[in-house]
Amino acid sequence: SSGINAEYGGGSMETAVKSFVDAKASINEAKPEYFSNTCVLTFIKKDNCMYKACPSADCNKKVTQEGESEYRCEKCNRSYPNFDHRLMMNAKFADSSGVEWITLFQENAEKLIGKTSSELGALKESDEEAYERALDTPLFDKFTMKIRGKLETWNDETRIRMSALHVEQPDVIKECERLLSEISMF
Repeated sequence: SSGINAEYGGGSMETAVKSFVDAKASINEAKPEYFSNTCVLTFIKKDNCMYKACPSADCNKKVTQEGESEYRCEKCNRSYPNFDHRLMMNAKFADSSGVEWITLFQENAEKLIGKTSSELGALKESDEEAYERALDTPLFDKFTMKIRGKLETWNDETRIRMSALHVEQPDVIKECERLLSEISMF
C-alpha cells in the first residue's frame, strides 16, 4: 500500500491513501484509523465555526463576556480585557467514494481558509459580507489531508467522527507519481 509520511508532534506516522468509504470500513472500537485523502471542499458550516477563546497561551477554552470589555475563562478562573478568536470548523468534503463531514481545528482551518482566525474575527466584526466571502473562497478547491477517523458514542449513539490532522494544497507531481506507482502494480 502506498503511503504518505507526515510529522505529528515530533514523531512520524505513515498514513495510507484511502477513500472515505475504505477508511470508514477500517474503523473499529479498538483504535482510530489514520489515512490520507485528496478531496474537494464542498461546504463549510459557517454558524459557530469561530468562538471567543481565552487569551492565555496554554488555554483554548471559550470565554463568556461579563462586561463591555471583560471576558471570563472558567478553566483559568480569571477575567481578561480581551480574547482570541479560535476556529473549530465542520466542513463537508467529497472524494470519488462519497462525502464526509470533517472537523478542522485552528491551524488546519486557517490553512483551509487562507486567513488567520484573527483576520476572520476582524472581518466578522467589521464586514459580514467580506467574512462570508472569505469562508466561501476555498469552496470546490482540492486539498490533501491526513485524517483521523474514530468511533465516538454520545447519547447512546455510536458514530464515526473524522478530524483533519494536516491540510495542504495537493502536490500534483507527487500525486501523479503515487497514482502511476499504483497503476504499475496491475
